[in-house]
Amino acid sequence: MRRTILATGLALAAAGLLSGCGPRYYKPQSPGAGTATLNMSRGAMHLGGRSLQVYAGYRDSRCSRSTGTGRLGWMLTYATVDKTAVVDAGQRLYLIAGLHEYSVGGPPDQSSEPGMYMTHGTCRNLASFIPQAGHSYEIIQEQHRPHTCELRVLDQGTDAAPSDLTVEDPRNCPLEAAG
Repeated sequence: MRRTILATGLALAAAGLLSGCGPRYYKPQSPGAGTATLNMSRGAMHLGGRSLQVYAGYRDSRCSRSTGTGRLGWMLTYATVDKTAVVDAGQRLYLIAGLHEYSVGGPPDQSSEPGMYMTHGTCRNLASFIPQAGHSYEIIQEQHRPHTCELRVLDQGTDAAPSDLTVEDPRNCPLEAAG
């Protein structure tokens, strides 16, 4: 049963990529202005927890799709705990983080239904700051209790949050921005 679910999921993902409907990835647009590095980590999860953690970067607080914007990295359960991405320096980056939990079985209200159930957008955070050229930042979203997460951004050179870090309202972004 688990192989069938996995095979179906992989087939759907491949079909989406081939049709051009796959996720967009963030790409630096102005290398002349310099770049910064984001070191993204999985937040602490309870033992045995299944989840997908996604980080994405945009140029506005509405997470509008434009050239070079989108996913910075994704981490599935415990298979991946760290990812690195390069972003434009000197311009405001809107960083959205999403944590999506899932379970094998049926939805909570239909537990007799077999399959995989994903709670889309279990937890989302949006923050913005202006990355500085040559700097590295530690990015981590941690879940403290169900549906409550915190996004931390630290400049690894100073071990402090950027002075211009602003917490934004993630409801301004479409659900798929961090998914």
